[in-house]
Amino acid sequence: MTNSNRRTFLKATGVGLLSGLAGCTRGGDGSDGSGSDGSSGGSDGSDGGTNTDGSDGDLAIPLSEYEDADIDWRQFEGSSINIGAVQHPWVSAIKPAVPVFEELTGIDVVWNVLPEQQFRTKRQTDVSTGAGQFDVFYMDQVVNQFREEGWIQPLDPFFDDGSLFDEDWYEPDDLFEASRWQAHGGGYSDTWTGMPITVEVQTQFYRKDLYDKHDLEVAETLEQFRQNAQTIHENESDVVGTVGRGDKGYGMNIYILNTFLREFGTSLWTEFPTDSGLDSDGVIDAAEWYVSLLQDYGPEGASTQTWSDVLSTMQEGRAGHIVADANLFWPGLTGSDSSVADSIGIAKAPSPADGQFSPNAFNWQISTSKNAQNSEQAFLFMVWASSQPTNTWMHVEGDAAFSVRQSVWENDEFRSRVGENFAQVTLESLQEAAPDPFDRKYPQWGQRYSEELQRAIAGQKSAEEAMTQAASIAEDIYSN
Repeated sequence: MTNSNRRTFLKATGVGLLSGLAGCTRGGDGSDGSGSDGSSGGSDGSDGGTNTDGSDGDLAIPLSEYEDADIDWRQFEGSSINIGAVQHPWVSAIKPAVPVFEELTGIDVVWNVLPEQQFRTKRQTDVSTGAGQFDVFYMDQVVNQFREEGWIQPLDPFFDDGSLFDEDWYEPDDLFEASRWQAHGGGYSDTWTGMPITVEVQTQFYRKDLYDKHDLEVAETLEQFRQNAQTIHENESDVVGTVGRGDKGYGMNIYILNTFLREFGTSLWTEFPTDSGLDSDGVIDAAEWYVSLLQDYGPEGASTQTWSDVLSTMQEGRAGHIVADANLFWPGLTGSDSSVADSIGIAKAPSPADGQFSPNAFNWQISTSKNAQNSEQAFLFMVWASSQPTNTWMHVEGDAAFSVRQSVWENDEFRSRVGENFAQVTLESLQEAAPDPFDRKYPQWGQRYSEELQRAIAGQKSAEEAMTQAASIAEDIYSN
């Protein structure tokens, strides 16, 4: 969906009118199931609630931050909720503040934190059998499959309940447009499918020391980026010009390519579900650019590079650039694990000279199922967890850097902590982000699309042949 189409969608269903709009990727075979930022939060298995009998002064966030909300926080006092989550930095970031929610509401929180693939299996079983174990659970690319199967509960009735939600206090317009859009099934749903909790957007990373050495300017266009990669590749020993995701998986190589195809003026699904658009000139041009870039100036075995390979290659000083990847790589590239921490620069992802800046973005959201025992309590947790006070605390007092709220990225204390340039590049990128629309069969045809792209990167077929085959596969999946 283009930027204009997303804006039309959001205008039509306006957050201010809750009757109409009460919202590095990962996944697919070929990924290792971790978050695309390379971090793991939480702990394996389950742990019980973290209720505290301490005074307000012992809590991470004063309860007074929530008193202005016209919400009956204590209407479910004495109950509990079960949260199903993947090992992810958001879990680590929010857990210290959960006693605030428990003290505010009287609701105990029980965590079920699992490695990503184990979680997906358990989530699928929970919703498909109607067990309803999870009151709140992480939601990702399968959102429209779950929605069309009737497994997740639309949140709009909860938004319309004056005892559960206060629009003026919550300020939904503070959520990035891309986050709200993905929390409506990526434009496939008129109702809220979940509440966005994290966002990552594609950016460009480069070696400032090599740029200075070779008198290079930060690339704004794809043409400039390729030239910079060539200069570094041909003049540095043991350093490749660039590195990027080449491995199969709908959270791997196509997560990167999908940015470039939109920048070339096209989109996934020219006409859903009959014309995938994958064999259009724009997609083929984007694929040819990405494939040739990795073949000419990437490392050996570029077609098997996962996000973690990309990160480690750059951390070890063996690449001049990362063409476009999650802004959440920033801590890993500039932290103690990086041998080039002091030399890493960040900039907006490049785009064609005659194209549009349109970086991909991915949001985790949290949802509730139709069979959950405590969906109203779950919604209160979603509101609290994604509210301004909680979100700001996670990012100012904690080490989070994935806020779905624009106000956090504009917060002076946060910007001072993470760095002005990182914050500004991320903010501007998120304001223009165009996330992937995850139709109900995206995990199925997206996996096959990624396999075709991997074959092209490996030199087994041309980019045009790969995209033509991918188009046929995607359309056949929907026609059968």
